[in-house]
This record gives sequence, C-alpha cells and structure tokens, in this order.
Amino acid sequence: MAGPRRGERGALYCCVPHRTDADQLPVDAQERQGRALAASLWITVRPESVFADRQRAVWQPETDRTGWTNLLAAIRAGRARAALVFRPSTLIRHRPADAVELLLLAEERRVALHGFGDDVDLSDPGVRSAVLDRARQSSQTASALSEAARAAHEVAAATGRPHGGGRRAYGYELGMRALIPEESRVVREVYARYLNGESLRAIAWDLNARGVPTSTGSTWTTTGVDRILLAPRYCGLRVFRGSVDREEGGLRPGRWEACVDIGDWRRAQKERAGRAAANSAGRRQRARYLLTGLVMCGRCHVHMVGSIVGEYRMYACASLNSPLPRTCTMHIAAASLEDFVCEAAVGLLLDGNDSMIDPDRPVSVRRGPAGPPAGRDGFRAGHGQIDLRDVHALDGVVTGPKAPAAWRRLPEERRAAVLRALFTAVEIGPKTTARGVFDTSRITLVQSRDPGISMP
Repeated sequence: MAGPRRGERGALYCCVPHRTDADQLPVDAQERQGRALAASLWITVRPESVFADRQRAVWQPETDRTGWTNLLAAIRAGRARAALVFRPSTLIRHRPADAVELLLLAEERRVALHGFGDDVDLSDPGVRSAVLDRARQSSQTASALSEAARAAHEVAAATGRPHGGGRRAYGYELGMRALIPEESRVVREVYARYLNGESLRAIAWDLNARGVPTSTGSTWTTTGVDRILLAPRYCGLRVFRGSVDREEGGLRPGRWEACVDIGDWRRAQKERAGRAAANSAGRRQRARYLLTGLVMCGRCHVHMVGSIVGEYRMYACASLNSPLPRTCTMHIAAASLEDFVCEAAVGLLLDGNDSMIDPDRPVSVRRGPAGPPAGRDGFRAGHGQIDLRDVHALDGVVTGPKAPAAWRRLPEERRAAVLRALFTAVEIGPKTTARGVFDTSRITLVQSRDPGISMP
C-alpha cells in the first residue's frame, strides 16, 4: 500500500469513545487532532470527507453507524486516497468486523491508512497484517458467540420459556413462574376499565390514590399503565425477535398462565390504536422553533428547549443534568429571540466576510458554553453537545447588500441550517429589564468561526 502523495485527498473518521476508554476525548477534539496529522502528512481533508459517529450506541452490535458507513462509501467511490481513523485499538477490540472490512477495502483500493489517538501505526504494513489477523480472530469469536445466543433465543421461544433477566413483570413472580393473586386482579381491572373507556391518566391516578404499588414499589404513571396494556405476556404470548407482529413471527405461546383473555388483549391494542389516531387528528400543528439545539441557559449551562403556554412560544431551561435544583425558571420569548438572532445573521451576511464560508472550517461543532457541569457519568462534561456542521449550509447563500432580501426568501429549514453554521451557541442570561420588555443585553451569540469570541 503506497503512502499518500502531497495534497492527496483524504477522509477522517472520528467516533465517540467507548465507555471503558480511560481517555474520553470528545469528537471535536478528535477532528482537530486528525486534521493536524493530515496536515503533517500533506493530506487534504475537506469538510465533506469528515465522518463521525457521535452516539454511544455505535459500540453496540447491529447498530446503525452512519459515519462509518459513509467513510467506507467514500473509499469505494474513490473520493479518498488516504483514511485517518481515530484510536484503531478500540475499533479492533470492540468492532473487529469493521476493522477487518476497512483493512481489506483499503488493501483492495490501495488507500493509505493512518491511525491516531493511540500507538497502532496503520501505515506500517507489518502492523496492518498483525492487526488484520487479530481483528479476524476477534470477529470470528464474536460471530460464534452471537450465533450461539441467537440459537438459544430460538429454542427458548419455540419452547415458550420467558425472556431471562430484567425486573419482575407486574402480576407475576420473578421469571413468570406464577401469578401473584392481588397483582393479577389489578391487571384485569386495568384492562376492564380501559376497555370501558377510562383514560390511562385516570387509571394511574386511582391506583396511586388507593396506595397500589408497582412491581418496584413506586407510583403508577400513564406509561406504566400503558405497558401493561401493550405487553403480550399478560395474555400468555411471548415476544420473539422484538416484534409483536404475527406476520413477522413475532409472537409465540408462553408456558406461563395467562392473566387476561387473548381477546381482551387484542381489543386493547385496537383501542390504543384508535385513541392514538384520534389524538393525532385533534392535536394542533406542532410549534416550530428555529433555534433548536442552539439556545443555552447561562445559569445552568444546559440547553433551553422550545415550550409553549397557550399561544406564547418560548425557550425554557431544561436543567435535567444541572447540579442546581430542577427549578430553574430561565426562559425567553421565542419569536423575539429568533428575530434578534436572524438580524445578527443577516448582519454577518451583509459584511460578506470570506472567513464565514471558509471551506476548511471544522465539521464537529461543540454547542453551548465550554465546560458544562458533569452529568451522571461525567460524560457530558467533556463532550457537551457535539453536532456535525452542515458543510453545504452556506452554499449559495447571498452575501453583501442583497443579503436581507435573499434571507427573507429562504425556507425556514434552510434558515435554521445557516444559523447553525454561523453560530455555535445562543447563551441566555438573567433578565435585567422590566416585565414585558425584550432584553437584548441578556443574549450572547457565539460565532462558529471563533468559539472564543462572543458577540453582544
């Protein structure tokens, strides 16, 4: 495999770290590290050739890996003659089949490989050969274990045995061994009342008022009641391969005693579908929020989400992971804020600054203030909200004197994409003016081209 020539087109792959990794380097920092390596190797990495997977689920089997899939597609299409991959050792350990596919594809297409973030030197032919052998062995072992587990699931489904693990199903002893009389009576009551027209909320409220606990000893919610109505286990059926659709082979007879009649369970499903359709038809059109994902609470350092009270649209603090009590009342009028941010965006477009549309700007953008408070596992502190910038968001956007008129003609979806390209955050501070007066001094706009510079 030949090394890259000066100015060779390259692709860069970044991935959220595995939970077990000691170094939890965020995706945006990975991109900067990879670009530095590419520059030292005289490899050109364009924004459209930066691929990233930002969700932790990427390390789970059979999960969609959009960034990885697009990287392989770029190599197959000849759009990349070199590929830089973050932390190959983690890839080999947790996704060996992907490592094998990349190594074989790179050999077939004569694409130069480079790893960064660890000491696995993919540019060394001897290292690549050893890595390929190791990844193949790991992949075969994982495949054998997966096949054995799949076979065991099929046998369990064919013989009607319940699913293993998880918490105890309400109404049954652990492992679905026998019905618990007092709980099974509650299950039958839930079905009867729901089929007689009562709402999930009314049923949950009544059970809580009577002091009836759930299987975990907590209070009932509408979701908990709905789970009982949805679960086929209560009519003696077992879910197979995650589906309750008989056409897909999703249901099997179970070996445990049914709590309700199968006809009642089917009527409950029909009733649920009917109510959902009626609610959907009667629901008013969902309010749209142009700045979704951009607005941050300056007090809690978490996102503010679109909310509506009556006809009043606003962005309100959603401080679920804040160390502060969950009583933050920070909010701001949505319409006025959106107008203000759009006016600022048009001002940038009027200036027609070329750096605003720099094609080599980073693709991985960390939204919001730097260093937000740590979440439950500390992951949020280092990663925050990482988004991939739409590299084509500013293509064809009019700058200069005609920018205001052109902005008014842009569809709302395109405006949102442009705003996300121009700004990394819209930070909202405490209100300092009288009620009813829109206070622009509490707004700080952080521009994408320089996350360290805020614009009043």
